[in-house]
Amino acid sequence: MLFGVLGPLDVRYPDGRPAEIGDGIHPRVLSALLLRPNRWVDADSLAEVVWPDRVVARADRLLWDCVHDLRRRTPFFDDTAARIDSRPHHHRVNIGENELDSLLFEELIDIGRDLLDSDAPLAADYLGGALRLWRGVPFTLLDTNYSRLEAQRLADLRWDALGSLVDALVLADRAADAVAALRSAAAEPPGREDTWRRLVAVLRQAGRPIEAAAAARKAARVLGRDLG
Repeated sequence: MLFGVLGPLDVRYPDGRPAEIGDGIHPRVLSALLLRPNRWVDADSLAEVVWPDRVVARADRLLWDCVHDLRRRTPFFDDTAARIDSRPHHHRVNIGENELDSLLFEELIDIGRDLLDSDAPLAADYLGGALRLWRGVPFTLLDTNYSRLEAQRLADLRWDALGSLVDALVLADRAADAVAALRSAAAEPPGREDTWRRLVAVLRQAGRPIEAAAAARKAARVLGRDLG
């Protein structure tokens, strides 16, 4: 994995060494390009992301210079080509297979869900692999409507994938692993009622009524209401 946006921005070379992206606008510009991988992004859109609260003189030139520097700082594309392409007033970051965590995240989830009915153990492997890519809130350096919507979409997808993972683990007779995944998720603030409800249900289905009752009581304390 060369580029990570599922959490703080992380850029690495193929050998695992971290890439020094620089400070100032560099991380925001790269994050904005990674928000739309393999697509041309016009300079006006980039400027809106990098400077959301003000108009900057010569923004196009500043972005051009920044992108030129980022080419030097980022891993090559396909081992030989510059990672970022430019043409007048537009820039594009090139991303290959398994190079950007957000794209791989969605791909693994899709594969896992497709396998759910036919091969639950393998589905659990794919879904678990996707969820392990998550390090925190995506695109934290950006503050635009689009970046917030994309971050929320990925967060919602993560929680949906957790539900699919629990389904796969239960079908694969791995109730203990399902409980562990739900306990870990339930511990994240703020508490999510659907996660707690699923934890209680899985514990009951697994023949662990005492733990289910304890989880229900804890959920009531965390959420401030009885699950019923």
